[in-house]
Amino acid sequence: MTAAARHLHLSQSAVSHALARLRLAFDDELFVRAGNAIVPTALARSIIDPVRDALHGVEQALVAAARFDPATSTRAFRIGLRQANEARVFAGIVAEVVRAAPGVTLGSVNFRRSEVAEELARGDLDLAIDVASDATAGLRAIPLQTDTMVVAARRGHPRIAGTVDLPTYLAADHVQASPRPSGPGLEDEGLAALGETRRVAIRCQNIWSAWQVVAQSDLILTLLGTHAATLLPVADNQIVPLPFEIAPRPLQLLWHPAAERDPGNAWLRTLVEAQLAAA
Repeated sequence: MTAAARHLHLSQSAVSHALARLRLAFDDELFVRAGNAIVPTALARSIIDPVRDALHGVEQALVAAARFDPATSTRAFRIGLRQANEARVFAGIVAEVVRAAPGVTLGSVNFRRSEVAEELARGDLDLAIDVASDATAGLRAIPLQTDTMVVAARRGHPRIAGTVDLPTYLAADHVQASPRPSGPGLEDEGLAALGETRRVAIRCQNIWSAWQVVAQSDLILTLLGTHAATLLPVADNQIVPLPFEIAPRPLQLLWHPAAERDPGNAWLRTLVEAQLAAA
């Protein structure tokens, strides 16, 4: 109750009285003690999403009715960005936001790809930048950029110099960059379509570490070409074409339908789209 009251900027007594009224209206406890925690009842769980959607709709209606002036706004925006994309595009977006809306605050937020729709629906994110996936169905989306996969190897690699063929690629030890502790990458799905597999010897949490592993070893890394170009100042690895085809997956700007008419969200969408088109 204390934590909920603090979050709602109300007194603990006000929250307790509100919960008592809700329990009477629903004829259900709504929240019960389980050990040292308080958990929602089955009925409370069943109404969470409808109530959240209704409240979000009211919030968006109020926002849409208000005029958004970037020059005077002090609104806080949050953009969902995977780590590699943050390194490549966020600085340019920030520069444009600071120029056009000096009072606005902007946050880059990492997210699980499977939860992006839910985070946009809750308002935890205003926008997200990512490739299309099953999790993005039902979201508004516009394509931003289409990229191709490449292979990075250190200069002086004993078996790779300017190009790599499929047998050499398969025989090499690979480093994979992913915040997930396990699971295949896009390149593994492409290899599976050919009936082939590779050996991932090293798994890193982020692409910067993977790039540096490549620079100091004979391991190779498969990554997007734009990410590779961004990482060249970190270490001067060679970049060569991937020796098999992977269907391109365009980067998309994503937002929830409930934010469609939000003038602030629309302003930020336009700014992000223009910035990435110029990048």
